[in-house]
Amino acid sequence: MSEEKDRRKLLEIPHFRILSIIALATVLSWAAWILVVWNLDPWTETGLSLALFFVSTFLACAGSFSIILFFLKRWRSGDYIFVKHVLISLRQGVLLSLCTCICLTLLMLGLLRIWNGLLLVAFIMLLEFYLSGKDELN
Repeated sequence: MSEEKDRRKLLEIPHFRILSIIALATVLSWAAWILVVWNLDPWTETGLSLALFFVSTFLACAGSFSIILFFLKRWRSGDYIFVKHVLISLRQGVLLSLCTCICLTLLMLGLLRIWNGLLLVAFIMLLEFYLSGKDELN
């Protein structure tokens, strides 16, 4: 019984420390996004301003989605928080952020239609189903 408790303690993580690092990075990313939107003119410096916009948007959305998904997983799973919850939330946050940035790019180019968006979401969902199925096997 004691060995099982020790093993569970090793699998638990100091999630407040990891979440605080992710939250700090997210706040800095949102600050960078605000600076890019207010200070750079996309008509004069097209390459630099668009690159910084999409990088800051990707990082800010990935952090925000990861934190939200982590708290949803914690609420559903109960008291025990494992490394797996953080990794899955981070992966899903990155995939959602990637989907958001691709949709923004298509919108900027004038190519976003409802079917394109739905196909992109379906592809991201299938990718997540595949990756979560691989997680279940391990």
